[in-house]
Amino acid sequence: MLSSQARTEMRHLISTLFYFFRYAVLSAALVVTCGFLMATFAGDSVETRRNPVPVMAGMVLAALLLPALLLRRTTTRRARGRRPKKPVSRRPASCPRDGHAFEQWVAGKLETHGWRADVTAGSGDQGIDIIARRDGRKVGIQCKRYDGPVGNKAVQEAFSGRAFHRVDIAVVITTGHYTQSAKALSRRTGVHLLHVKDIPRLRKLT
Repeated sequence: MLSSQARTEMRHLISTLFYFFRYAVLSAALVVTCGFLMATFAGDSVETRRNPVPVMAGMVLAALLLPALLLRRTTTRRARGRRPKKPVSRRPASCPRDGHAFEQWVAGKLETHGWRADVTAGSGDQGIDIIARRDGRKVGIQCKRYDGPVGNKAVQEAFSGRAFHRVDIAVVITTGHYTQSAKALSRRTGVHLLHVKDIPRLRKLT
């Protein structure tokens, strides 16, 4: 089995050979075309019969330059097509940027889905920003208004807050995304990781 680097080098070599093959085919086609045109339109010209060098030089130059320009344009278009697209944000347009306002916003979303949500005190919340109740179950939620990744710390705080507030389930809700390390820790601790758009799924966790 070839290594990943060897496969990459092999693909690069094949791509290079194919590039030169196309270049040779286009050059040959242009030489034949230019020769045909010269024979057709300039064959009876006295000046051409006396000094065919300028015409031949023009043919060779066109045969060398035009394929290179065409292939360069094609390669540039393909390279542009392979550029990675910017990730599309999943954050709702109405989501506030302020941390405390975001907690209130999440609590409001929970209440629209049948939960009774209470925002905890700003200081001393022990890792739980919202306590949501429904059908006799109590859920502790930590809110992270992030555009980037949420790491282990959020999972650790929610895990500690679950014991402190004596809730049945601990959940982290964010506008961003979670690191692989945070996902691994959540599986070991039982802390659930959700995006704000997944709030309707919260009932299934209980």
